[in-house]
Amino acid sequence: MSSTIESSSTRSAIYRVNQSRTFYEFVLEQKNALASSVESISVDDATNQIELALSFMKHYMEQDSDGLTDQPECKHRVILDTRKSMFEILLDLHSSMRATCVGFNVYFTGGDPRKDSFVAKLLEFPNFENGADALDIPEINFEVSFCTMIVFDSSDLESATDVLAKAWENCSVPWEIRSLLVQETVQEKFIQLLESKLKPFPTSHIPLQDKLQSAIDKATSTGLRVIRPEGVKDSTAPAVVYGSSVDFFLPAHALEPSPVVVMNVFRTPKEAISLVNKSNGGSVSLWTEQLCLAMETAYAVEAQTVWVNTYARFNPAFPYSFRCNGYCYGSEYAVYEKKVKAVFIPSAENPKNSAEKNKAAISALGVVSNEVKNHRFAFVRNEKNVHYEVISTPYKIENYNPDHAMQIVEGFWDKYVSIDFNDRNLVLDTVHNQRKTVVIPYGVSFAN
Repeated sequence: MSSTIESSSTRSAIYRVNQSRTFYEFVLEQKNALASSVESISVDDATNQIELALSFMKHYMEQDSDGLTDQPECKHRVILDTRKSMFEILLDLHSSMRATCVGFNVYFTGGDPRKDSFVAKLLEFPNFENGADALDIPEINFEVSFCTMIVFDSSDLESATDVLAKAWENCSVPWEIRSLLVQETVQEKFIQLLESKLKPFPTSHIPLQDKLQSAIDKATSTGLRVIRPEGVKDSTAPAVVYGSSVDFFLPAHALEPSPVVVMNVFRTPKEAISLVNKSNGGSVSLWTEQLCLAMETAYAVEAQTVWVNTYARFNPAFPYSFRCNGYCYGSEYAVYEKKVKAVFIPSAENPKNSAEKNKAAISALGVVSNEVKNHRFAFVRNEKNVHYEVISTPYKIENYNPDHAMQIVEGFWDKYVSIDFNDRNLVLDTVHNQRKTVVIPYGVSFAN
């Protein structure tokens, strides 16, 4: 699912490496100013994103090194899409800084005027200066992301509805819940519980009110069932629409999905997996108290981030992905991906990404060892009664096709110097393997 919008003017700057002050320190100091700089996003929402980004930045900075040193003559460019969330922009920028020791030209594009002041505030970081080379960035496809919630009849319905009732607290992150699948045998019980927990928004902040009202009007005129708090008929309260799709409420040039949650039912686990694999928005939150069903579903869904009996629980030591063919966040993978993968920018000479060039660049990275092929196939860690599992599976090289959002950096080893054999393997791993992170709070979910 993607949409395109006309490009606005691009903001650019040169990033100069200066160890006297870190970007982490700057964001921490300017947190309040940054949180209040974005239009239509509540300060609480923005603050939560910034604090989460800071926790990831701290993890990156606590690593011993980023492994690869740039050749002094390297020239890098970083493209940041302002249509992404504040969390993503901050971490894309910080990972780019961690990935280089010679600096880069940075370009903020995407055409989301709501973040103009946010970008201006970021460019106040002293390590930025004017003078970046001119770069014509044309219209680029943008993927709207969201989380799909799957509720089985074996789940704790009270806990699931508690989480869903709070789905409108954050309406600008790529893991916001906007699609809901409920097993047919518990659908009415689930709806009754949800109706009792949905509450009107505070009058001081009604998230995306115009878009919410537009979606409610469209659902009503189409004859769809709209689930609301009792007695509320307008956009002053959350809405769940029964029997449609996220695409149906996706307006032209959308920057995020509609603020309504779309609900559908399924009969069997197999049907649920089939439905979620057709369109899941990039992440999944599944609910069941049956361990076998939880693991079977988590492994089968085609999403790179899966939460089991929880939602939006993060540990920056593990990689999380929210957009198909996009960067991951967390762990050392995020920094290494910034080194070896670049945002593809179409031009008159190269209007499409080149599968041939990508394959040649991958081939030039070197032979893939068995260690890389099996690297972290099942990397498991338990922290504070939470089970984190990173599953690596082979990534099909043909997936780096003309529609891919990323391109592999050509002449990679001419631009970087490897100082460690393991670092070289990690670079290859970011290209040849695809990761899925499964998060399970075992002590709560399965009482063991």
